[in-house]
Amino acid sequence: MQRSLNAAELGFDTFGTACGLGLVAGALAIVVPTFAVLTLTMVALALAGWVALHRQATPRAGRGDGLGGARTVGLEVLSAAAVLFFVLPPALGAWRGLLLGLGLVPLWVAERGRPGGVRCHRRRS
Repeated sequence: MQRSLNAAELGFDTFGTACGLGLVAGALAIVVPTFAVLTLTMVALALAGWVALHRQATPRAGRGDGLGGARTVGLEVLSAAAVLFFVLPPALGAWRGLLLGLGLVPLWVAERGRPGGVRCHRRRS
């Protein structure tokens, strides 16, 4: 019987990695404007990774703990950065990738201090 590995077993943090790559791609988008699309992709991947981490850490029966203040602020900043990414005037278009990449930082900081973080462990068969 073949067993599949998941990201937690490999020690790979999708959310943190996508945040870092999104920030780097956003900075590079100033020089190479097509990297703004890569930044947008990394932000989408980071958000998907964040949702997966949040759902994994919250028990199914009691989801009443809420997001918490820092997480809510992080999501609001990321939402504002996403709106600005699409509505910035063409004169500031080169900076929109960096703006979107920087929008991930508050959410990453909020999750970095989360108790438990990403649990990396091996399942026993």
